[in-house]
Amino acid sequence: MASNPHLVMAFFRNETAADHSAEVLKEWAKSHRRIDLEAVGVLVKDEDGKVKTHKLGPRHGSKGIGIGAVLGVVAAIPTGGLSLVEGAVLGGVGGGIVGSLFQRGLGLTDQDAARITKHLDAGHAALGVLAPAQQVSTIAAQLTALGGSTEHHLVYESAVQEVTAATA
Repeated sequence: MASNPHLVMAFFRNETAADHSAEVLKEWAKSHRRIDLEAVGVLVKDEDGKVKTHKLGPRHGSKGIGIGAVLGVVAAIPTGGLSLVEGAVLGGVGGGIVGSLFQRGLGLTDQDAARITKHLDAGHAALGVLAPAQQVSTIAAQLTALGGSTEHHLVYESAVQEVTAATA
């Protein structure tokens, strides 16, 4: 994972649109040699209202773990930190880790959390991409062209490693 990558997040109308946009984005990145998608994942609520994530791309190693950890923390926002990283429940420890990564590692505010929860509650899906800082605007522009509403947040690698270690 690049040192302190950014999470570029785009909200799409549903999971199908987010999945399709992820595939288009990955193909687009292959044709642009200066674009390095660290990892890509989708976050959505299922029919039962449970937040789920799925990774598209690396599933092992630092890239897969990175997007899994970051999206796991974002997924924990609507659940109050009860679930973390694809359904793993950490109880009281989870809340502290979520709070740590949420505030220190992602720099998300309470307003960000409310906005993300509102999107997911409305049936929208979030497409998350870890990317180097110098590529954020280019990737965000591509996601906007695909129909997403984008935002980005700095991710501190130390916080991702903390979550990864705690959930291992």
